[in-house]
Amino acid sequence: MLRWTVLFIFLAFIAAILGFGNIAGNLAFIAKLCFFLFVALFIGSLYKEITEN
Repeated sequence: MLRWTVLFIFLAFIAAILGFGNIAGNLAFIAKLCFFLFVALFIGSLYKEITEN
């Protein structure tokens, strides 16, 4: 999941350099969405692991 986040941030950076602002904004939004989804799943996994033991 973090690899996808890094990939979308990289693509957004390249798109911004090339002048595609709209595409860069959309890619940055997708990267942010992936990152927060990763954080939510990570916290849920930690909670599950702590409560099972």
